[in-house]
Formats: sequence, C-alpha cells, structure tokens
Amino acid sequence: MPIRQHRPSTDEFVEDFQDTIVPSAIPSSEFIDWDGIEDEIENYEVQIEAILELQDTSEEEFVEGLADALMEANDTRKWIDFYFEILGERGNKYSALEGVWKFYDIQRAIDSGARETARDLADILQEIGLQYIVNEADVRDHFRGMLVGMESHARKNRQGVCFEELVGEKIGAIADRLNDAGYFVEMDAEYTTEYNDESGQEKTVDFALFEDGDLRLVVEANAYKVGGSKPSEIRRSYNHVAQRMRKDGVAFVWITDGQGWAKSLTNVLRQSYDDITDLYNLHQAETQLPADVERFFETGEV
Repeated sequence: MPIRQHRPSTDEFVEDFQDTIVPSAIPSSEFIDWDGIEDEIENYEVQIEAILELQDTSEEEFVEGLADALMEANDTRKWIDFYFEILGERGNKYSALEGVWKFYDIQRAIDSGARETARDLADILQEIGLQYIVNEADVRDHFRGMLVGMESHARKNRQGVCFEELVGEKIGAIADRLNDAGYFVEMDAEYTTEYNDESGQEKTVDFALFEDGDLRLVVEANAYKVGGSKPSEIRRSYNHVAQRMRKDGVAFVWITDGQGWAKSLTNVLRQSYDDITDLYNLHQAETQLPADVERFFETGEV
C-alpha cells in the first residue's frame, strides 16, 4: 500500500498539485552559466589569439592561415570545434546544401598529414563567414554571445541537475528528522538495487533511504518545463517500478514538478496519482512527505 497519508480525491490532488507548481528548478542566478562561459573562452584563448592574427588579411591568406593552424595543431578537433562554435554550430559534423563535413573524418585526415583536407575545411569556414566575423567583430565578445545563445541547450541538463539538488536537500532533511527520532537512517544518491525475484533485473534510483543498512525507501526526481510524451512514458515506467518495489517491501516515491505539469498534462497527472499515489511536487514534498515517511518507518507498511 502507498505511504501517503493525506489522500484527497484525484480532483483535489490535481488542483493542489497544479496550484503549487514550481515553474522551473533553475534559479535566476543560474539561468546563464557565466562562469562556465568565461572558462570556455579561456579554454580557447590560444585559438582566439591565432585567429586574430588573420585579421584584415586577404581571402587567400585567411584560408591558408586557417589551414596552417589546423596542420600545426596538437589537438586538431579542438581547433575545428572552436571555428564552428564561433559560427554558432556545435556537434560532430557540419551539413549544408553542398554536402556534409564529418569532423572525426576530417580530424583523422589532417592528423595523417592531408593538407588538402585542411584547406578544404578552411575554404568552407571562410565561405560560411568566419573571416567576416574576425574582421568585423570583437572575437571574444562575439564568442561570448554565441555561448550565451547555446545556453538554451545547456539549460535542459541544468534543469534536471538543479531539481535533483532541491529534492536531495529535502530527502536529506527527512533522513535527519528520522535520525533525530531515534532511527538509524542513511541516504544514498544514484543507488542501484536488484529486484527480489528471479529476473536478475536491477534499478538505479535518484535517492535511497536505508534503515540499519536495509533499503526502505527510494525516490525518483524529474522536472518538466514543457509538456509532451515524456511524462506519460515515465508514469508508465514508474508505475511498474513502484509495484515491484512494494513487493520487495520498499516504498517508492516520485517527486516531480515544473510548468510542464500545468493544464496540458492534467490527464497524465490524474493517472499518475491514481496509479502511484506516492506522488509529490516540491511543495508537497516539503509539507506532506516528511510525516508520511516517518509514519512509514514506524509501521513498515508498504
């Protein structure tokens, strides 16, 4: 059985959950990773200085200068990545109407001494507009701006990291509360446990609580800034996990939040509560989960 003691109707739960949603786990102070951006600029200082030496050169001199730098590089891929990041492209290849340039193949050819490959790549970089940037912009400021633009991708990972940190703080506080109440409780993060059956399958969870060395409760943490199919897929997966954990006498708790759970995901939220029940947003994890967990430790009922 679930550990949740406050069990309103599904409609009441959904209303309370959506009324107390935290839109994003990323605080404004961490919206842009300025320290990381400055570290990235410093990491490419050699490349920046080298490309500045090609300022106000002819097109031919610029292309030959890029080719020379690529041929002389100790870490060819780093130079290739820098050139394309300046142009706003990040990945393993560059694609255009004219064809596809795969960076690993190019790196391997240049490292084997193929200057023609280096020059062909330099031609493409010049054609895209690298020389224009070097001549018309402050390269460091331009690169900084490009990195800020790329932060939207980085924030997808940062959202999850920040949310897990918030959940970890709450689970840690619950562990402290239990220890103060006389239990011997330890918390672990990224814990992998095998199911107590013959399947041989295992599950890695975000957080786990142990009493006297025995696994008692596991927690999964997910935040959704936008809707989509992922929450529904996770719901089905976690419902399966929760059932198997409870058979092993282990409580399963799902803490989730984010503006993705607003009205567009109401039906998924309803199904999640009906199936899993031990479902909490951050506000509910603060106000309801501690007492629920403490009672579970008292009774051992799952």
